[in-house]
Amino acid sequence: MKKANNIYTIIMLGLALVACQNNDKPEDNQPTKNDTQAEMPAEDKSDTKNEGKSDDNEEKDNKEMSKEAEKEENKEESDSANTNDKKTLPNFTAKDQDGNPYSNKDIEKNDATVINLWFTGCSACIEEMDEVNNLADELKKEDGVDFVSMCTDVNYDDSTKEAYQRIIKDKKPTYKALAVDYEGEMKDYLENIFVYPTTIVVDKNGNIIGDPIEGTLVAKDQQGKLKENIKMAIESSKAS
Repeated sequence: MKKANNIYTIIMLGLALVACQNNDKPEDNQPTKNDTQAEMPAEDKSDTKNEGKSDDNEEKDNKEMSKEAEKEENKEESDSANTNDKKTLPNFTAKDQDGNPYSNKDIEKNDATVINLWFTGCSACIEEMDEVNNLADELKKEDGVDFVSMCTDVNYDDSTKEAYQRIIKDKKPTYKALAVDYEGEMKDYLENIFVYPTTIVVDKNGNIIGDPIEGTLVAKDQQGKLKENIKMAIESSKAS
């Protein structure tokens, strides 16, 4: 009987040990290894996604800035090219053979103004004047077209003034033969005229249209170039 009681006691002690081991399990509110692993990938994925969006937006902004910079550069180049291509008659003052003043304001009155540049010591300039009279009379028949000449050395000294008056009296130009003041911007412009006579055409805004016509206007091909410049000047004036 005593032996049976000892066996019973051993069995009860074994059950008690098993119960103690079960009580060592972690509480529900404490994170487990599996819980931690489930949270980390979600956090990493969110950060990676946001980082990708940030990189895409930055790349897009850089592209847009690059396009804007390129447009601005092209505009500046275009504006610069237009400025260099467009030559304008400088501001000037002058008087015609009758003493009447003439300036850029008079240029504005016509769609095309032909300006024949000459000086008193230019024999070719003087010899063509009879032919120029006929040409000027023909050109001025067209509406909005005027023809003038500019003597560039009238005010150099007394001898050039006398020569100018003598030539005008002899040739009797049917157009305004201007004695231009050789000063300021006009002086700088005239110093770059190396062939006389030279004839230019300007629109009403004073823009010099086409290439200057160097040499006399007697030849038909020269007159053809002149008429083409007049046509372009009229178109330029009407378009502005």
